[in-house]
Amino acid sequence: QMRDRYQLNDVRLAQPARAGNAVLLRELGRVGAELLDELVVDGTLVGVSWGKTMYSVSTQLKSKDVSGVEIVQLKGGMSHSDKSTNDIRTIGGFCHAFHAYARTLPLPVIFDSVETKRIVEQDRFIASVLALGRTVDIAVFTVGAVDHDSLALNLGQLSATEKDLLVERAVGDACSRFYRPDGGIALPEVDARTVGISLSDLRRIPTRVLVAGGAHKAEAIDVALRTKLATHLVIDDATAERLLSLDSSDSLGSPDSPPSSTPPSATD
Repeated sequence: QMRDRYQLNDVRLAQPARAGNAVLLRELGRVGAELLDELVVDGTLVGVSWGKTMYSVSTQLKSKDVSGVEIVQLKGGMSHSDKSTNDIRTIGGFCHAFHAYARTLPLPVIFDSVETKRIVEQDRFIASVLALGRTVDIAVFTVGAVDHDSLALNLGQLSATEKDLLVERAVGDACSRFYRPDGGIALPEVDARTVGISLSDLRRIPTRVLVAGGAHKAEAIDVALRTKLATHLVIDDATAERLLSLDSSDSLGSPDSPPSSTPPSATD
């Protein structure tokens, strides 16, 4: 039913044995790791995001006898706060499982200014990793709900006003690109300072694996799926049932057709 509703290539259901965020994360990670074991073959370029869900996937990957695999970090991950993104540990888990070489972005995901970001992106090494991220065979990512406690809002890179505006306008983020209920960019001035793959470039990746679950992420997941950010989905059964209970006209976000990823006056 989820495949049909969102026109997905594959859906895997995690079934936590009991309630609790830790159990949910562990089960999403286990099922996500199983799917990736099937998808990654010799020579695969794998783009990886970060977050608690992604870290759970990375810790449950099993070693696979493949060669020529490269793991590409899809967005910066350094924090200006005491919050950890676990970006390097996540990349390390993927590299260990697939005997792969890492292409990392040793940068914050959001810069203080557009000018600084543009200068940094002109560096040959940084530019090459960003370009590689746009050409990976598989992108593995999660989506986040947007509230004042969200990890993405508490890395020391956003002003209090920007946080308030994102909570007001955004329903979720994918690769730290905050999106509205119609899938468009929620706050263009923040998006312009963000380092990593854009939503439009993410949609061009051939295989896009979204690993996400929990009732608090239902709207973020619904919008991501309806706007075609994913081809493959790992989700818990309870959240899947919640999404399926919605009438198509009653989606948690708004229109069913994929919107432009940007408002007319902004760049993605």
